[in-house]
Amino acid sequence: MSVRVLFIFIFAIACQADIQVSPPVRCGYLPRAIHECIGSPHIVKPEISAQCSKSISECERMTCVFQKSGWMNGNAVDKDKVKGYFDEFSKDNPQWAPAVNHVKAACLNIDLPSQGVYLNCPAYDILTCVFSGFIKNAQPDQWSSSESCSYPRQFASACPYCPSDCFAAQVPIGSCNACLALLRSP
Repeated sequence: MSVRVLFIFIFAIACQADIQVSPPVRCGYLPRAIHECIGSPHIVKPEISAQCSKSISECERMTCVFQKSGWMNGNAVDKDKVKGYFDEFSKDNPQWAPAVNHVKAACLNIDLPSQGVYLNCPAYDILTCVFSGFIKNAQPDQWSSSESCSYPRQFASACPYCPSDCFAAQVPIGSCNACLALLRSP
């Protein structure tokens, strides 16, 4: 009988404790500050990206970046050249080696399914996978400790990476916008 009373007493104390509980992370659009919070790694050289018009579709823009970077062989992506680029990137930016290793395994060693709303756009699929890999595999010391980066960091650990085009009204929930298929709390 005394064990039962002790258990009830401990349970009552635990229920009264002032325990801080973080609100659940709301998955959806990628937080705007997420790239700045991980130090804004320039995955694609800015001078190359600047050569590709912003007035074209994301698929065409990513394909342009791949062409200007020399990562295309005709209409196909030359994954060995992309891997070589990321090997160099890793040498120049050793703090990103874990993300690069993930990217090479998850994005460049397999035929990726469509990563967004564009079908048959391997450049888009690879870069979307790369961006996700860098965000998901940023090391704890790469994240800014500022208060404004707390939510983006939680988002990165809890939510899938969904390109913004996936949130268009005509895209069914649960397709490329996996974030909207997750349970959401009020």
